[in-house]
Order: sequence, then C-alpha cells, then structure tokens
Amino acid sequence: MWPWLERIASACWDRVRRYALTRRDEEDGSGSGGDADDLLLWSRNLVRHAAGEFSFAVVQANDVLEDHSQVETAAAATFIGVYDGHGGAEASRFISNHLAAHLVRCFTGL
Repeated sequence: MWPWLERIASACWDRVRRYALTRRDEEDGSGSGGDADDLLLWSRNLVRHAAGEFSFAVVQANDVLEDHSQVETAAAATFIGVYDGHGGAEASRFISNHLAAHLVRCFTGL
C-alpha cells in the first residue's frame, strides 16, 4: 500500500476506533473475559451514553458469517439491528451496510 494512503487510513481509523473499540481490537484481551484469541467472540465494555450506559457482546456460531448485527449510538438515539442470514450472507451484509444510513436520511428534518 502507498505510505500516504496508509497515513490517511490510519488517521481515519483512530477516530472511528475511539467510538467503535471492541474487545477484538484490544491488545491485552481485557474485554469481558473468555479466550482473547477467540475470533468468533467480541464485545464492547460498558460505555456512557446520553441515555445511560450500554455494552454488547457478539458470539459468532461459525466461521462463515451469514447473520449480521450493528449498534449505532448518537446523542438522541440508539439503533440496534440484527439481520438474519436466511436470504444469504450478501443480503444480510447489504442491509447491515445500508439500512441505518437510509433511516437517518428518511427521518432527518422531521
């Protein structure tokens, strides 16, 4: 990869990681217990939010992930999406990547 692109990506990821750090990202494995090398388990410890506190944990059943989930937090709302993979991995991935942004566009300005 080009060095200038690596610097840009790193700068962006540092800001995202501040809000989206999960146990999978932590070097010391000090998340919510369990095996630090288990790539099918990740979590986010208790974090303060405008409406209180939140945390989450994800346990993936198998290596091929058909189901997707997401947690989006903002000052006025929290969006939690759980997308079943019955339509296939690509369908749940598409919904996970697009639904929250679409809802924000629909409800902005109401």
